[in-house]
Amino acid sequence: MERQWVSVQIPQHVYERMQQIAQESQRPLETVLLDSLTILYDDQFDLASLAPDDLSDFSDDQLWALVWRPLTLSVDLRLRELTEIGKRGLLSESESAEVDQLIGAVDHYVLLRSEALLLLKQRGHDVERRLIAEKEG
Repeated sequence: MERQWVSVQIPQHVYERMQQIAQESQRPLETVLLDSLTILYDDQFDLASLAPDDLSDFSDDQLWALVWRPLTLSVDLRLRELTEIGKRGLLSESESAEVDQLIGAVDHYVLLRSEALLLLKQRGHDVERRLIAEKEG
């Protein structure tokens, strides 16, 4: 993967928070920053490579990023397309296998999101209130 160097000035309190996360998770600051940006912005971030147990090392901010991360558009669109074909009874064997694979990916996404919400709740966040506020706002 090709990488680019970026120099960014960030507020002191953000830097201190990221430094704290790095120390608590015993990871380099650069790794914490890159992981956070990847979760938020990388459409090719492989959720399938994450196990629910991996999330215990995530910061609260990273967990919220995972909670708010939408399902990949290509997965959503393809699943909708195949569902419509299936309603007409026209799914081929390979398309049926693809549906199973896509449903597995969605199930894994939901499992990770649920685990992230559970961890946030265990860490003292009012998860229900924040979800309602984000949905309304």
